Amino acid sequence: MSKPLLPRTPFLTGADPKAKRREIRTYFHATLDAYERLFEVLAGDDAYYVKPIPLRHPLIFYYGHTAVFFVNKLILAGLLEQRIDPRLESLLAVGVDEMRWDDLDDAHYDWPTVEAVHAYRLRMRSVVDGLIGRLPLTPPIHWGSPWWTILMGIEHERIHLETSSVLIRQHDLKYVRPHPAWVPCPLRGAAPENALVEVPPGRVALGKAGSNTVRLDVFRVLVAFFR
Repeated sequence: MSKPLLPRTPFLTGADPKAKRREIRTYFHATLDAYERLFEVLAGDDAYYVKPIPLRHPLIFYYGHTAVFFVNKLILAGLLEQRIDPRLESLLAVGVDEMRWDDLDDAHYDWPTVEAVHAYRLRMRSVVDGLIGRLPLTPPIHWGSPWWTILMGIEHERIHLETSSVLIRQHDLKYVRPHPAWVPCPLRGAAPENALVEVPPGRVALGKAGSNTVRLDVFRVLVAFFR
């Protein structure tokens, strides 16, 4: 059986700080490796600047967006004092906002080269790896821990691994090429036939108990933090 492309998400708990640090470092680099392999399916630089769908930015934005997210959040958390590239960290910070009519106007954007974004990703990787190597770590990791920001950046990159793969699947075929890391799933026999299941009538309760809901003020903080 082939080795999975991505390791499982680390638990926030653990009794061994050294092992947890190694686990997060492996998780960080594996996630970035997978994201960069995804963009290797693009057949040339032109593919980065043609929108797969009109309601999203071209793929050059998403190639750099996850990297600048790391830096912008680490600056906000006080873990970095200097930016890597202020221009890119502004240009690639925020995606399409459906409440702004001009977000998709290409005249507003001077997209960077693929080489510039690739170089930025390498510098970001080095900066974050340095933080992983030296930040104090005492599990469990919680909201107030500096590691929370790093893990949030990793999970954000994994989210875009999915969403960017959707955009690439919607690209014109001339802009994509086969890649050994991304192969079709083999067929495993015939698909099962679905059957209707009779469900007796009754009362269904939806939602969570009041003790499990997030307070509105905390929710607003989370929304503001991820914008």
